[in-house]
Amino acid sequence: MRTPSLAWIGHPVTVLAVVLLPLNDHLFKAWWPGPVTGKLSDVAGLIIAPPLLDLLIRRPLVSIALTGAGFILAKTTAGGAALASYAWSVLWGPAQVIADPTDLLALPALAVAWWARGRPHPRAVRQARAVIVIPFAVLAVAATSAVPVMLPDSAYAAGTYDGAIVVAVSGGEAYHPTTTIFASRDGGWSWAASSGLRPPDVRTSACVPGEPDHCYRIVPGLLKVEQSAGGLWTTAWEVSPGDQDRLARAHEPRAPDRAGKVASLGIAVQEAPGGHTVVVANGVDGIVLRDTGGGWHRLGWAGPAGFAAAKAVALTAPGRYHKLVPGIALLAALAAALAALGCAAGRSTFPPAALTMLAGGYYCLAGLNTPILFNPAAVLFGLLLLAGGLIWAATIRALRRVRLPAWGVVIVTGFAEYYAVMVPYRLWSAGLIGHHHQATGLAVLLGGATAATAALTLLRHGARRRAAAETDGR
Repeated sequence: MRTPSLAWIGHPVTVLAVVLLPLNDHLFKAWWPGPVTGKLSDVAGLIIAPPLLDLLIRRPLVSIALTGAGFILAKTTAGGAALASYAWSVLWGPAQVIADPTDLLALPALAVAWWARGRPHPRAVRQARAVIVIPFAVLAVAATSAVPVMLPDSAYAAGTYDGAIVVAVSGGEAYHPTTTIFASRDGGWSWAASSGLRPPDVRTSACVPGEPDHCYRIVPGLLKVEQSAGGLWTTAWEVSPGDQDRLARAHEPRAPDRAGKVASLGIAVQEAPGGHTVVVANGVDGIVLRDTGGGWHRLGWAGPAGFAAAKAVALTAPGRYHKLVPGIALLAALAAALAALGCAAGRSTFPPAALTMLAGGYYCLAGLNTPILFNPAAVLFGLLLLAGGLIWAATIRALRRVRLPAWGVVIVTGFAEYYAVMVPYRLWSAGLIGHHHQATGLAVLLGGATAATAALTLLRHGARRRAAAETDGR
C-alpha cells in the first residue's frame, strides 16, 4: 500500500472530487440542472481517473495522457462514445454516453490532478485516506450517471373517454419507456397530459356513433385514412409514400436504430356538435385531426402541450438526406479521378497506389463525418495513406507520363463525379424527385456513367497516342 498512486488517491483534492462526483450526479443535477452541474461531473471524473489508472500502470504522466486522450475520443467521436457506453454498461448496467465537444472545457481538470500528484501529504495520513477512499472512488466513477438512450415520443393509439379524445404517447428511456395519455375536450385543438387514465386500445378502424355504415380505417404502414360510403371504401386523407419517406427522414434521430414509425397506427371517432371528429395516431409525426367540417389537419408533437399544428413538419420543407451523402460523393469523386488518372498513366503499378490513396480518402471522410465532430485517429490514418499512396505513385514515375490535357480530364472528372452523385439528392430534397431510393439509383447511375466516360476517353486517347508513336517509329 505504500505507493505514490495510493498517496495520489488520498490527496485532499482527489478525496473532494470523489465526494463531489456522486453528489453532483444524484443530487445537484436534479436540483440545479444546467451547464454548470453538467460539466462538474466531468471535472471531478478527470481528477479521479488518473490516480485510479496509475494504480495499474504506475506511470503518472502516462496516466494523465491516457485519461485525456480517452476523454477527448469519448466526447468528440461516435466510436469513442460507443466504447464508453459499452464500458458503462458493463460496470453499471445499460447506459449510453453521448459525445459532446463542449465537455472538453473540463480538460484543465487534468492539470489539477497533476498538481495534486506532485504535493504528497504525510505518510500515515495518506495511507489512511487511501484505504478508505479506494473502494469509494471505484464506486463513484462506475456509478456516475450516463446519458440514457432516449426513444422519440410516438403517438400509437387513440380513443375516447368521458367526452374527451385521448391519445397514448410512448417514449422516454429505451430501457424504461413510459406512456403518457393526452386528452382534448375541444375537438382535438388543445391537449393536456392526463394522469390516471389507461391507454386506449389500439384500433385500426372506428365508426361514427349512431352511424354504423359510416366508418373510418387506417391503412397499415402508410399515412392514410379511408372512409366507407355506401359500402365502398374511399380515401379520406393520405400523405404520398414519397412525402412519408421525407417525413420519416425528417424525424430520424441521432441513433437510427431508435427511430420511431411514421405511419398511421391507431384511430378514434368522436361525435361532436355539427358532425364528428376523427383523430389518427401517426407515430413520431404526431396526429392528424379531422374537424367537424371535414378538413384534415396534421398536428406535430409539442412536448408538454401535446400536439399543435405549428409543430408539424411541413410537407414542403426540404428533404433531409443523410449527412454522410456529401462525404460519399467526395469519396466517389476521388475514386473516379484516381481511375481516370490510372488510365492516363498507363502503368500497371499505378492501381495499387491509387487504391492506397482511395483508402486514405475513405478513412479521412469517415473520420470527419462522425455524428458529433471528428475521429482524429481515422483522419490521421487516412492522411498517412493518402501521403503514402501519392509518394508511391510519384516513385514509380507513373504521373510523369500524364500530359496536361489528361490532367484536365482528371480534374474535371473529379468535379463532375461529385455533382453527379449530389445533384439527385439535391433534386429529391427540393421535391423534384419523388422518392429517396429513386435519388439513390439515379446517383449511382450518373456516377458510374461519369467515371466510365472519363476512363474510356483517356484509354482511347492513350491508344491513339501509342498508335501515332508506332507510326512515327516506322
